[in-house]
This record gives sequence, C-alpha cells and structure tokens, in this order.
Amino acid sequence: MIWAFVLALAFYPGPFGHLAWVALIRPIMIIRRLTGTAAFTAAYFFGFFFTLFGIYWVAMVTVPGMIAAVVIVAAYYAVILAMFSRLCRWRPGWGMAALPFLWVGMEYFRTLSEFAFPWSDLGYTQSYSLNILQIVSVTSVHGLSWLIVLVNVLLTILVTKTVDPARRVTAFLGAAGVVVALFLYGWIVIPVHPVPGQYPVALLQGGVPLDIKWTPGNEMHSFRTYDSLAQSVKHHDPRLYVWPETSVPCYLSHDETCHVLVRRIVRDAPAYHLVGALGAQVTPQKTRRFNSAYQFAPSGLLTQRYDKVKLVPFSEHVPYQDHLGFLSQDYLRHYLTFLDRPDVQWWSDFYPGDSVKIFHTDDAAYGVLICFESTFPEFSRQLVRMGSEFLVGITNDTWFGTSVGIHMHSRIFVTRMVENRSWGVRVANTGLSYVVDEYGRQREALDVCAAQAIVAKVGRLDSYSVFTQYGDLAGRLSFLITLSIAGILVTLWLAHKIRSRFAGQRSS
Repeated sequence: MIWAFVLALAFYPGPFGHLAWVALIRPIMIIRRLTGTAAFTAAYFFGFFFTLFGIYWVAMVTVPGMIAAVVIVAAYYAVILAMFSRLCRWRPGWGMAALPFLWVGMEYFRTLSEFAFPWSDLGYTQSYSLNILQIVSVTSVHGLSWLIVLVNVLLTILVTKTVDPARRVTAFLGAAGVVVALFLYGWIVIPVHPVPGQYPVALLQGGVPLDIKWTPGNEMHSFRTYDSLAQSVKHHDPRLYVWPETSVPCYLSHDETCHVLVRRIVRDAPAYHLVGALGAQVTPQKTRRFNSAYQFAPSGLLTQRYDKVKLVPFSEHVPYQDHLGFLSQDYLRHYLTFLDRPDVQWWSDFYPGDSVKIFHTDDAAYGVLICFESTFPEFSRQLVRMGSEFLVGITNDTWFGTSVGIHMHSRIFVTRMVENRSWGVRVANTGLSYVVDEYGRQREALDVCAAQAIVAKVGRLDSYSVFTQYGDLAGRLSFLITLSIAGILVTLWLAHKIRSRFAGQRSS
C-alpha cells in the first residue's frame, strides 16, 4: 500500500514526479518472488490502492462510479504483473526485460473500447518537468512510460544483492544515462526565446457554482455571466470566444429560448463562439443525450456541432449501455442497496458521438477536446492530422473543486500539446484555464475559481512532430508484444494441463 501511494503521489503537482523513477522498485522485488494466485492477489491490491489514491476525487461526483473504476482498473495491473511474475519464474531475465512492454501494453489497451480509462499513464508524472516531457513528441506518452519502467527495472537490478557487482554498475549507469539523456534532449529542443502567437482567442471562465448552474430557474445567471465576460474583452477583437464545457445549462439542440439567448450574446460580441452545452437526438424509440460543443458565427448563426466521442466510463455513461443491462443503474441499485440513497450520485446516461470533427472559422481550423477526450493520444493526433491548426480543450472540472484531479487533468492536456507540437487553448468553468505553446509552456492563464476572461494569441501548427506523423508506435508495439507474451503463456499453460492429463491416464 505504501508504494502504491508513492506512485500515486508522483502524479500530484510539484516535484513529486521524480518519485515515479523509483516507485516500482519494491513492488517489482515483491511480485517477482511470488507465484500463481499470490502474485495475482498482490498485484491486484497494488493496482487497487494505486488507482484509489490517484482518482479518489471522482467520489466527489459519483461514489459508485469511483468504486467501479477502481475495481476494474486494478484488474489491468493484476494481469500484467501476474504475467511478469510467471515470466520471472520461467526466465528471470526475460521477465525483467518484458516488464516495460507489459506495462505500456496495458496502458495502450486502456485506450481501447468504451471501458477506456487511460488517466494514470506513467508518462504524465513528468508533465511538470518540461525538459523530460519533450521526448513525447517522438515517442508519445507511452514511450515515456516505457522509459520510466525501464529505469525502475534497472534500479531493481542495482539493489538486488544476488546480482554480481559488474551488472549492478551497468544497471546504474543505464538508468542514469536514460534520465540524463531525456533532460539534455529537452534542454536542446526547447527554444530559449519563445515565439509569440498570432491568432487572438478569448478565454471565458465563468466560475459558475454547480448548485447555481443546474438549479431550475437559474439559467439566466449563466447567460448574464458569459455575456458580461464576452463584453469585458470585446475591445481586444478576438476572433474566437471559447466557453467551457456545459457552460450553457440546457439542451441547446432543442431549447429555442436558450438558442436565442446565445445568439444575442454572439451578436453583441461579434466573432466566432465555441459554446459547450448539452445535446439530444430524439427518436420514437429512444432519446439519446450528448455532451456537445456548438460553434456560432459572428452573425449568431449556428454553423457546427460536435458530440463528445470519448466518455468517462461509470461517470458519464455505462459502457455499451444498450448491450450490458447488468451494468445499468436500476440493476445495480437493486443489489447495492447500501448505495441507493438520495444523496448518492450515480453516473449519467450520455451516448458517445459518432464522428470526429474539425471546426472552421473564416481564417482558422481547430479541433475540440471535450474534457476526458484529452486523455487519448491518438484522438488528439487524429484532430491534428485532419487539419487542426491548434487544439481547444473545454472542460468543467468544478465537480472536483481544487483537488488534485483538476491538476492531473490539466497536465494531461499539456502533454497532448507537446506530443503534437501544437498550441492549445484550455478553458474550464473554474480553471485551470490557459493558453499553452507547443513545448508545454503556459503563455497566459486565468486565476482558479474566478469569473474572468482574457484574450491571448495562439500560434498555428506549422509542421508535424514525429509522433503526429507516425503515431503511437511505442504503445502499439508494446501492446503487440504483450499479446504475444499472453499467447505464449496461455499456450504453455494448456500444454502443461494436457501433458498432466495424459500422464494421469497412462499411470492409471
């Protein structure tokens, strides 16, 4: 449990990211000595407490959702660490060599399907160390995770007394060489003199408390807030105003009154406006609800809409909700009666959108990441490959107060910008809201929990990074190796069972 907490602490703001380079040493030493069920159990509890310490703040929104996420995500660590233990019993050297691939293969797997929850990839621990973070423009965040696990493996060899001194010295030099090389690479590629942006964007941080926003009859409070913020920076002539996720507390797709109010605000501050709001698709069979972003032209005309594709499992929706009825609220509340209370918030019932879109103004093209979508490396890369000149992230982290969750989310967004060498605009209802350049440096920022607006100039993408050009090679390669190892282990297990059965039949 202690080392699970140490690893989780590496994701917290400040200098704690350095802990990631050593936090796995003791767990590796313990799990590689265990066998069978003992190894799986130890690995599961390590994953359980690591995930719990890392995302405890999800309980501020939904306790059942947090419990479901912790229980499911812990299983990922249990499987790959149990595979590591089995390899170590077969060939100890192979097990140690395979661990970086197993870990990153697991991280990549967590980006797939509607159960995807790639929140705690190890590479994000280095997001406060911009020199080290620069390597993700080549390797993706998963490549950085691979290097972190590798250093932990090498340091484990260093502190293993049964290893001969020459190998221990080699392991130490290898670990030190990786960290120094990463730092030097970042020091070389980050320009000494930052280049200013050119495209003026207004960041509108409403700071609207949740109990005010969603209380029936309080809708005008939000509209007055964003109207006032837009007017306060109108004289700077921004070409795009960015409102946070669900800044308009209604279904903008169907509520004509809300639509009229937004159009009025847009016409009074004439420019393009990106507005976060809810959306719906009503059919005779079913009403589907979406978390959406709408773009309005300076005339007040709605020009584009995007429905969020990547939803938070067990928070925004139930994965495969039309097919897995046993995960529905009604089913679970029947058995989890201790959680069926009026003060317990269950998950929402949003549906994922069906396509990715690029937004176009008269003189710019940009991609939108709604909240959780910033955690997917390939998703951001897809937006850039489709023609996005900069990325816009809109979110509503008000649910999490000033907990570590809002900082973790923010640094994930920063990592996406460095991966793609893209400028980014991030606007949250209560923060963290800022403009960040392609090297992860904040250029302009708003105060947390304040109702503020600012106009900042954003740079445009001029070339693809290695990651943007070739994709997440580290993640995909590690995933393929992990699948291969799993296939080998399953084959060996089946062969052992078959041999045992035949041996038993012959002896009888």
